[in-house]
Amino acid sequence: MTSILLVEDHEIFAQALLRVLRERGHIDVVAVVTSAEEALNLLPSLEVDLALIDVSLPHDSGISLVLSLRKNYPDLPCVMLSGHVSQHYARSSLAAGARGYLVKDHMEEILEGIQRVLQGEVYVSEQVQ
Repeated sequence: MTSILLVEDHEIFAQALLRVLRERGHIDVVAVVTSAEEALNLLPSLEVDLALIDVSLPHDSGISLVLSLRKNYPDLPCVMLSGHVSQHYARSSLAAGARGYLVKDHMEEILEGIQRVLQGEVYVSEQVQ
């Protein structure tokens, strides 16, 4: 079973996404954290296949977190989650080292994007392309 770290500061969205990932994606969400700092502190004690990261986090952006993770965990695929249907955010995320950019309001596409990135692809939500 795939295991992921979810970095998402909107609790209601995080709970909805958790349910979808577990029930329809058969994905084990090992931990949910609400900030880049929490993710960086917790990650050394976790074994995960992927980090799913909100673009907009308190105190630090998800893009900054991806930069840190690429440096410290170069083999850990990172996928950005965003409410922004924006090529600018998508390009910035991919330039930082993210392997995907997924728009939050499409749960099926989030599941597909995670699977495609785990298969080695780079995936960007169709709405953004």
